[in-house]
Amino acid sequence: MEIQDDTEVLRKLFSDMNPDSGEVESVHRAELDPDMALSLMANPKAALKAMNIPVSAESRVDLTMKNRADRAPMDLGVASAARLRRIIVIVIHYRNCDADIIIIATR
Repeated sequence: MEIQDDTEVLRKLFSDMNPDSGEVESVHRAELDPDMALSLMANPKAALKAMNIPVSAESRVDLTMKNRADRAPMDLGVASAARLRRIIVIVIHYRNCDADIIIIATR
């Protein structure tokens, strides 16, 4: 599997589209085991600190969990979570030290 960092490409695109909105500081991606999703959701600021992303007590961190597109409906109950193969975590870090964390569950 290839992992590509497209941070600079996206920064250029967004700055060309709207030069006054240079809010995004960095974008990060990681793949984790499914059992780590609950730990990440329980303490997202600790995860950001581990990734060397500046975060303060005042920082707002929003978490969103999405199912990867699949033809079969996916139920994220306890039994279904056991069938997950991995989770993909995408972190969007803003210049004001806020962050959005998107967790994508895959089977």
